Amino acid sequence: MINESEAIVSLRPNIEWTMNGDDIAGITWHTPDVEPLTEAEVAKEMKRLEKALDAEQATKDAARVSAVAKLAALGLNEAEVQAIIGSA
Repeated sequence: MINESEAIVSLRPNIEWTMNGDDIAGITWHTPDVEPLTEAEVAKEMKRLEKALDAEQATKDAARVSAVAKLAALGLNEAEVQAIIGSA
């Protein structure tokens, strides 16, 4: 799950800031001349980052399924396949 802080860092990398409370209105920008963020910008970035994370996990899951199928096709049993690729 992506949080507001991760979205803020993504939108304003290498910028120093602190947030008082849970509202982005409570952000204090410590780096000069930083354009403040809106709630909508942060929410949109959180959704974008979550989708990217989900896509990355789906790619890893597909690669794992493919590897298991290829190893099974070589005649390895389930225990041997798990020993090679791990159980996670």
